[in-house]
Amino acid sequence: MRSPRTPVAASALVLACLIASPAAAQPEENASQAIADTLAASPVHVDPAYDSAFGDEAQQEVVSLIEASDLPLYVIVVPLIEGDTWDGQPDDLATLVHDRMGGGEGHYLVFANSGMHGKDFGAAHDSPAHYGALTSSYATQFRGDLATVVEVSVETALSDDPEGAFLAAEAAYEEQREDTAPAPDPSPSGTDESAEAGGVGLPGWLWPSVAVLALVLAAGLAWRARRARVPSLPALAVTQHAGFDNADRAELDRLVERGATDLVELGERLGRLGAAPKGEEGNRLLQHALDARAAAASVHDRMAATGPTLPDAVGVLVLLDMAEDAIVRSGSRSGKPRVHCYANPLHGTGTKLTEWREFGGTRSVRVPLCAECASTVRGRGRPRVLPARYRGSEVPYYEVPAEESVWAATGYGALRADLVDRVLRGEHRGERTR
Repeated sequence: MRSPRTPVAASALVLACLIASPAAAQPEENASQAIADTLAASPVHVDPAYDSAFGDEAQQEVVSLIEASDLPLYVIVVPLIEGDTWDGQPDDLATLVHDRMGGGEGHYLVFANSGMHGKDFGAAHDSPAHYGALTSSYATQFRGDLATVVEVSVETALSDDPEGAFLAAEAAYEEQREDTAPAPDPSPSGTDESAEAGGVGLPGWLWPSVAVLALVLAAGLAWRARRARVPSLPALAVTQHAGFDNADRAELDRLVERGATDLVELGERLGRLGAAPKGEEGNRLLQHALDARAAAASVHDRMAATGPTLPDAVGVLVLLDMAEDAIVRSGSRSGKPRVHCYANPLHGTGTKLTEWREFGGTRSVRVPLCAECASTVRGRGRPRVLPARYRGSEVPYYEVPAEESVWAATGYGALRADLVDRVLRGEHRGERTR
């Protein structure tokens, strides 16, 4: 069955060009450096596309709050879409900008289209940007306007207890949800209510262009349907799981590609850093970064030879994060290594040791979990865990026998600190699941 792919891709590309910021259209080095240069002069960078939603007065209030504190906190507000300079990933944007700013301690609040995302570097503070971003979502009922979301995020990050503020906001949100009657039916398409529910929308000047693109897209779909000459009944007979398999494969390919790109960039950075004296502890941490990067390259090369799996692709990214963390600590000479979320390492390193009781059982373990997973397990729910294929079935990655998976054996470093050493010894080569 032929798919109306070409017109869709072409229209999406045009729309991306209209929405993307001027900085996003530049080469990666220039785009990230341009934002870093702005943040060197002011802790807030706002793309012109958001000027109407986050005006000069509101920006200046946030700048004053940050400059009155001693926290290296930065706010970045730019349009992000898949396929742009940072592939629509706020974490990637924050990481690249942080690198251009010279590393060290830094905390970044990145607004990505519909909400705030926090990324923290350095261990002098307990993930203020991470909890600031989460708090802004719960405190505004996930419907806050841009200026309010930024203000709440910054105030929380600068507070004495960002995590406590998040937990309080989350509890208040959950309590209100329990006390609130079921929501009414969605508003008709195109009304003001539907626009308000989504928080920050597109600038008004873009809507005519979007309307034209919608017409082009519809015409393209009709044209492809006529060219395909496929009856509608067979199209409906396509199995639903095929769509999910395709989406899973696309996500896996994206993670593998991201790992390959980061491997090259991190190797270049380590090459530059190796020439600078860091002292005994700094040199030890840089050697650990080199080892972690070598371990990531080993796993990546194995995938190239035998085919990628999700656990391996995630393992490459985790090992690269470990290398990045060691580089940061080599400059600050302080702080403990950051640990990934045990339930799903893709949730990041903004974790806290949490008691996780066996679902339907009495046993429990104490593991690092991100705020979302911690909240879920405290409510006796099932968090969104990283899956793995084992003996023909999909299971949580940590349920694969430890002798067959270095990832399960170490919890991607959450259970044991010797993940890098194990991979360098080749333990990752024998865990291909069956």
